[in-house]
Amino acid sequence: MKKGFKRGISSKARDQIDGLLFVALPIIGLTLFVGIPLVFSLVLSFGKLTTFEITDITFVGFDNYIRIFTSDKTYLLSILWSFLFAIFASTLQTGLSLLIAFLLSKIKSGQTVIRIILFIPYVCSVVAISYVWNLLLDKNYGVFNDILVKFGTSAIDFLNDDRFSMPIMIIMAVWSGLGYGTILYSAALGGIDKSLYESADVMGASETQKFFRITWQCITPTTFYLLVMGMISNLQAFTNFQIMKPSYNGEQIETMVYHVWWAAFEKTDSYGLGYASALGWITGLIIIIFTIVMFKLQKKWVHYES
Repeated sequence: MKKGFKRGISSKARDQIDGLLFVALPIIGLTLFVGIPLVFSLVLSFGKLTTFEITDITFVGFDNYIRIFTSDKTYLLSILWSFLFAIFASTLQTGLSLLIAFLLSKIKSGQTVIRIILFIPYVCSVVAISYVWNLLLDKNYGVFNDILVKFGTSAIDFLNDDRFSMPIMIIMAVWSGLGYGTILYSAALGGIDKSLYESADVMGASETQKFFRITWQCITPTTFYLLVMGMISNLQAFTNFQIMKPSYNGEQIETMVYHVWWAAFEKTDSYGLGYASALGWITGLIIIIFTIVMFKLQKKWVHYES
């Protein structure tokens, strides 16, 4: 029976059935774990739910969205903190990655070992990295303060000092993502046609001219990719801020995603899941709009091979 069934189906139809079966599982997974939760959170954002019982929901229209922009100053401040963190972390990480990759391209041995060492933090858990940095920065028994004390300086509460709290978070983010950027830039630098440099040498171009006229032009797609992915990732920063709890002016620094979690689970009775869902959608829209703007601006400086 099965053989007869197979003979009755054309080769093209069999390929189509096989293809549908292959894509069915991912589609089902995306529908169950992405599509349905998105729709549910959108519906929830128009309601008030200060418990974890869905039957307690009360629909309030656009009240949650109006409340975000009229009375939630903490969220508006979190947008500022998020962009400050993301812009500095992404640009510094991209710039340092390029510098390291460029220097590595000039040495003949040890490149692989250095890349592996730099890449290790990238594959480590954010939770683990955050706890390690917490220990290193601790005012009473942290390594950094031990060094400062030995040099005759008083201990510093880094994460609660206005001068260091946000810079520390930025440095940690740059350090953890440095290896990824370095590897991508190394690949981009290695893919540049050497004949371009030979032609430049014949024309008497300096090293600076070769970098900006050849190297930079060829690696702008990689730079754009790293900046976009870095901004998207850093605008969604949450775990490191939740664990390390940096503060400014005596109040904890909150990112957009951290504030969503805070409203949903820390202040459920005051804000609730409906309000947190509205915050989540606003946060998502901010990131999407910013990403679209970046893609529009890339036409002015990113050069793709024709």
